[in-house]
Amino acid sequence: LNIPLSWQIRRAFRSIRNTLPEITYVFLLFMFSLLMFSLMALKLFGERNLQTAEGLPYFRNYLEIVFDLYVLVTTANSPDVMMPAFDFSSWYALFFIAFVIVNTYIFMSLFLAVVYNNYKKHLKVMPGGACG
Repeated sequence: LNIPLSWQIRRAFRSIRNTLPEITYVFLLFMFSLLMFSLMALKLFGERNLQTAEGLPYFRNYLEIVFDLYVLVTTANSPDVMMPAFDFSSWYALFFIAFVIVNTYIFMSLFLAVVYNNYKKHLKVMPGGACG
């Protein structure tokens, strides 16, 4: 660690800490959206007795649905997570398209904008924090 740069690192961490209250609101909205989409998925797919390619039950447990949709925000399990529903009816793809648009594109962009703007604002306010 370069000792002369340690004050800059401390200032950056302090600025990140100051942005946390504003980030909390966006995070809570994101979690609300995730929980509502999970509830919709449970109602849409839970009673259809669908199975994954491995023969496991598909979207029948609420907490597993929340986790699977949370992972879908990162697109790590795409398109695997939607294939059992898509195989049952191609119209179910609309649910996953709406989910990805709302949570991946809108909420993640909003989250990044809030983080960037507040970090920049708090960095300008700090002593010695000239930020463009």
